[in-house]
Amino acid sequence: MGNGNMIGFLIFMARPNPLEWDEVKSGYMSGVFESKAVWNDSAYKHLVESDDKNIVLVFLGKRSTGGFGVKVEEVKTDGKRIYIRARETCPKPGEMVIQVITSPFVAIRVNIDKRLPLELKLERCK
Repeated sequence: MGNGNMIGFLIFMARPNPLEWDEVKSGYMSGVFESKAVWNDSAYKHLVESDDKNIVLVFLGKRSTGGFGVKVEEVKTDGKRIYIRARETCPKPGEMVIQVITSPFVAIRVNIDKRLPLELKLERCK
């Protein structure tokens, strides 16, 4: 492989590649009041009753009312990290919502052989 081909190959390898994933569960009362993405473990058994090692939980954080949610848009990896892009969903202006503090989450199953560090990019409602 010539130097030009090798450089092109390395640039391709450094770019995050899409991963297959599917939504397992979502809810509004996680009890987690910060925005983050974590691998499922025993601390979250009350949310996802599964021993599947490939489940990732994405938490929106504390919200002052109902009507909020979180949707995963994209999951990629560069072989060193998993990048998750998620979007906050918000109630429409004037929509009736429950007047209680909520903590929305979504659980996804990621098709990957090894748990890698997670990086979350959360797009907020406008």
